[in-house]
Amino acid sequence: MYIKDNEGNIVRRDFYGGNLKGIIDKLGYLKKLGVSIIYLSPIFEASSNHKYDTGDYKKIDAMFGDEEIFKELLDKASKKGINIILDGVFSHTGADSIYFNKYNRYSELGAYQSEESRYNSWYKFNDYPDDYDCWWGVKSLPNVNELDPTYMDYIIKDDDSVLKRWTTMGVKGWRLDVADELPEKFIKEFKKELKGVADDTILIGEVWEDASNKISYNQRREYLLGEQLDSVMGYPFRSNIVSFLKSDIKSIDLLNRFMQIKENYPSEAFKSNLNLIGSHDVKRIKTELNEDKELVKLAVGIQMTFEGIPYIYYGDEAGVCGNTDPDNRRTYPWKKEDEDMIEYYRNLTTIRKKYKALIYGETSFIDTKNADVFAFIRKTEDEKMLIVVNRSEKENDIKLDLDENTIEEIDIESNLKKYIEDTFEDDRSFEVNIKAKSLKVFNLKNLIV
Repeated sequence: MYIKDNEGNIVRRDFYGGNLKGIIDKLGYLKKLGVSIIYLSPIFEASSNHKYDTGDYKKIDAMFGDEEIFKELLDKASKKGINIILDGVFSHTGADSIYFNKYNRYSELGAYQSEESRYNSWYKFNDYPDDYDCWWGVKSLPNVNELDPTYMDYIIKDDDSVLKRWTTMGVKGWRLDVADELPEKFIKEFKKELKGVADDTILIGEVWEDASNKISYNQRREYLLGEQLDSVMGYPFRSNIVSFLKSDIKSIDLLNRFMQIKENYPSEAFKSNLNLIGSHDVKRIKTELNEDKELVKLAVGIQMTFEGIPYIYYGDEAGVCGNTDPDNRRTYPWKKEDEDMIEYYRNLTTIRKKYKALIYGETSFIDTKNADVFAFIRKTEDEKMLIVVNRSEKENDIKLDLDENTIEEIDIESNLKKYIEDTFEDDRSFEVNIKAKSLKVFNLKNLIV
């Protein structure tokens, strides 16, 4: 939490939250939730509580622990089948850093202190030392020249570069903060070196729009053409889901929006898209949907059955509320969790892992001819799943024309087959009844010869 003055400068901070030991202690909880990857927001030394003002890229912030504790986390998480991804903030550093050292808190000679500093070429000074380029005008975040050779070496290329130091330790990927503000050459070099260290790693970018045709600083970006990002943060996914559940758009509009993204993205990128409904940059999903728990469950249900990678913002599964930053960074409500919501998440992650079509399957969309009901199919060669979502306050009957002659409903609460419905009609049509504000998952089969 932070307090600003009338000019928007941060004048006081309150620190609260967890640490790396706490994550280690809760690995069992995360495993039961179905988590296979933990993406950590910045953990490197920094003066703020959010840590996006890096002070030292090669040191764990003491608030969270130290390098030995981090290694312990990597080891124990790996034994549970959980990998760790780090947040890389490389478009700027902190003013209070070993590199800039505006407040003389580090023994290293910083760029602000002397033009003879070995870090001086990283920054652009308009009138040395107080007038310098900074991120969105925030003086505590001086921008860096990412293509400066010494910066590229320090972050990417040196034997003990930031990338190599933490990746060789066991980190399985990086999320690049504000990817739009990073030069393409920087991203390409980062990915090339990352894959050279370990080819089973992943590079994710913070991109808010359709990443296939994003124009940033008058340049069309090529994020998804193979040499840059493996995946992006799925903010369009969230926007689409929220718009539908708040009745701002109809089901056919949602279908068309998803189809546009699916057609624009390479198949590999669409399957690895981080489908988020919450993050530290937006309202909590429960708050966004006016604390309507039934609608929140619909959002989660779509997220867990849709093509891509479900991304859970800590605490959403426990019913945490919160407006925009910093209110959305509330601590996890231990012993005050919404146990029903946690169980709902667990049931959906179990179903997702049980039916491979929900992980690897292709997606086709169904025009239900009903503004309140959205439906889509996930399929592999061996499985075919139907998902139907009704946002309405009333139940709906939907007629669906399918290739199969049998549908089995999967009960989300019990993960059991609830009932089987057959059709002998030549047109293979089914009428599905779906209750108000509910989501159903069906297994489609041909059991009748």
